[in-house]
Amino acid sequence: MDVSSLTRSLLRWLENARHDMPWHVIVPTVAASYFALVQALRFRALHKMERKYAAYLDDPYKLDYKQAQEIMQLSLLYDMPFLFGFSTQWALIKSYGIATGTPLLVKTRQLSDPAKAGKRAEDTGVLLGEFLAGDLDSERARLAMGKLNWMHHRFSILEGDYVHTLALFVLEPHRWIEKYDWRPLTRLEKVAHFLYWREIGHRMGFGGIPETLEELEEWKVEYEKTHLYYIPENKMVTDATLDVFLRDLPKPLHSFMRTMFCALIEEKHVLRAIGYPEPPAWALSLKDCVLGLRRMCLRHLALPRFRALSPLAKQGKDGRYYRSPAYVLFEPWYVADSWWNRLALWLKFGVGGGGGSGKVPGDKWRKQGYLPHELGPPGTEKVSRDNVERQAAALEEYAGSGKSQMGCPFDFGWQR
Repeated sequence: MDVSSLTRSLLRWLENARHDMPWHVIVPTVAASYFALVQALRFRALHKMERKYAAYLDDPYKLDYKQAQEIMQLSLLYDMPFLFGFSTQWALIKSYGIATGTPLLVKTRQLSDPAKAGKRAEDTGVLLGEFLAGDLDSERARLAMGKLNWMHHRFSILEGDYVHTLALFVLEPHRWIEKYDWRPLTRLEKVAHFLYWREIGHRMGFGGIPETLEELEEWKVEYEKTHLYYIPENKMVTDATLDVFLRDLPKPLHSFMRTMFCALIEEKHVLRAIGYPEPPAWALSLKDCVLGLRRMCLRHLALPRFRALSPLAKQGKDGRYYRSPAYVLFEPWYVADSWWNRLALWLKFGVGGGGGSGKVPGDKWRKQGYLPHELGPPGTEKVSRDNVERQAAALEEYAGSGKSQMGCPFDFGWQR
């Protein structure tokens, strides 16, 4: 029996009981029935997934990347999407403590320039959505991966910095979910996350990724001992990113939110590396109280979702892709101009979109949607297109060759 059927049965029972039982009996009975319903359904999706992959419980490393993605999407799109996405944002912020990476971000001005930081954040979300929520072997995902590779491999980036960022994308959701969400991740889920991100790393063309999740954790600790330290560029990039978060909030709240920003980065050595102070005790307590209350409500009071989230941009009749306002973070890039989308964005950002910026679909935000090769810094659409298409074709061959199953990185060297 599905959730809607159970709900209808409960309502019918309540209607019949209303004439035969006093309210002081009905109310506790309904409450107890609801709590029992929550308990019965809360773990149903997890148990279903574990039954499907029972043969891999003892050794999850035998999963292939497609199986790993299906397992990962249980937490990403159904059970705990908020903290999964939230922790991924903090993974990016923590990567700004690596002193060998931020000077390039400042040089390209993609994060240090407030006018560009919003688009970069939205494009990052769109690209990650193509890989995490979509089919990694689809044409659109291959083109998106081709553009991602083209953007990164124009520059000299240390392989270790790539691996460290990947480690943050794997480990930060595990840490946040373990501490603050309504249930912890199982070992099967954790290893599946690692295996899928490792496949993404291989398709970006870098090696050096440890073979197990446990080794990745140890590698990250060792790498940070020599590469995580303060330089001014770290703070410049972090400041620009924080300004994007604060842009739509009233100015009197900025000081409070900056303090809470520090409270959400619990590692003191990371705070020092990005040039931010340690938070006061009250901020840490407030964070734990709010997230703890959320965890309790989800675990004991909230029914599971009726269906998984669908953050992928939808393809229009013109062949271009259009985002839903529901998944806009800061700026409505690639959202079609319709009265419904305008209403959704108004409800999301308020009148004027914060500071009078008018966050409604328009030419400023490319209301005509996007094609994968158009993502990224403005002005790269035409110069990258041929390269991106060649790389997407090579990725298709790579996926079909079996190399991805063997853990071999994709070779993009000829396309630099």
